[in-house]
Amino acid sequence: MTMRRKANGSLILLSLLFVGAAVLLYLYPGNWWLRLLLFTAEAGLVGALADLFAVTVLFRHPLGMRWVPHTAIIPRNRDKLVEGVAAMVEKQLLSKNMLSDKLMNYRLIDAVIEWVDRRNDTHSFAERGWQLLMSWLRGANLEALASKLDVHARSALSGVNISRYAGRGLKWVLANSDFQKWLGHLIDYAAKRASSEETLAAIKAMVAKEKDKFVNEGGSIARWFKQKLLDFAEAADAINLDEAANTLFRDLQSFMKELQNPSHELRVMIETRVLALADNLETSEEIGATIESWKQEMLRELSFQPSIQALLDNVKSVILGGESMKYVVVDDRALNALDVKSWVTGLLAAYWETFKNDTEAKDQLDGYLKQFVRGILEQEHALIGKIARRTLESFTEERLVSFIERKVDTDLQRIRLNGAFIGSLVGALLFLFLYGIYEPLLEVLF
Repeated sequence: MTMRRKANGSLILLSLLFVGAAVLLYLYPGNWWLRLLLFTAEAGLVGALADLFAVTVLFRHPLGMRWVPHTAIIPRNRDKLVEGVAAMVEKQLLSKNMLSDKLMNYRLIDAVIEWVDRRNDTHSFAERGWQLLMSWLRGANLEALASKLDVHARSALSGVNISRYAGRGLKWVLANSDFQKWLGHLIDYAAKRASSEETLAAIKAMVAKEKDKFVNEGGSIARWFKQKLLDFAEAADAINLDEAANTLFRDLQSFMKELQNPSHELRVMIETRVLALADNLETSEEIGATIESWKQEMLRELSFQPSIQALLDNVKSVILGGESMKYVVVDDRALNALDVKSWVTGLLAAYWETFKNDTEAKDQLDGYLKQFVRGILEQEHALIGKIARRTLESFTEERLVSFIERKVDTDLQRIRLNGAFIGSLVGALLFLFLYGIYEPLLEVLF
């Protein structure tokens, strides 16, 4: 049974008791308990009716009687109520100081991490990051991005000591990687290129060019004499340019094959010279000044934008267009979208797990988030009151009354029950006082 039904039931019960007590008292006028029942029912009925009237006039005119003053209080004061509620929400319930205090005592970054982990596992998080990257690439203006990156790159490089960092980086590469292995990849690639028909054709073209250069140098008589001499040598098979080109081609292949041996003296010398170069780059002031001068001149004369844009275009075509990008050294492999996706998602997943265990990084990011939210709170706190005001202003009188009545209906019906109970109790106490104390006292005194 709802509280409203209980309140209505109490009113009906008191009405029946009042009528029944009045009839019985008329038929049996001498019974004191009938008078007690009448007193009690009458007082309870008055209390119940008074509270029913009070509760009703908050929301509407009782029985439609608009002439009764001080009724339909909430609809008549709708504007004041809306303004009061909006002010209360903005300045008390959700005040700027209260929200700021709550913000400082709350770990935003932990909530973000918990929300992400609850919605996705690490794999799904990385997959979502990949989808966001693809979505960004589809709408990105790569030309404008390349221009911005060019500006940032120039600004960053202008203040960096390239020589020192290049020396340190080169030392790190030599200490943490197999230099001979990478050098072997380059030599293998060069050997394959050297053994191609294109290389043989290039050697023959070079020999023919040198022949023409030799013949065409000097005066007209010298040129004629050298041409005749060369023709005679070729006719006598003393000079065979094709054989010379083939010999050079074979010697080149033989040299590249020997160079594929990791212990070859040239490879050992290259590694030694690279290590010495790293030391010189890091310590030599003369080399540093030379590189700095070269760097500043290059930054003034050259632009990185075309290279950056070409790289971005290639990456976009690989990721979105399904194309592939061949490796420079390894001919039988190519970079495709699956490779990039595997690398990106793996990197995101690894970084996410590392980030969750990095207390310092989380504290720093939490501070940035709180600073960002606090800035929004300082500038946009008035929106809370505006939202509350606009929401309530969109309510019609009927909807506003119904909304408030639903929220407080249980408490209002309890007020009616309390009125009936307290009225009945007061009526019973008055009867006992009047006929149990006051009337006997008057008889004694007078």
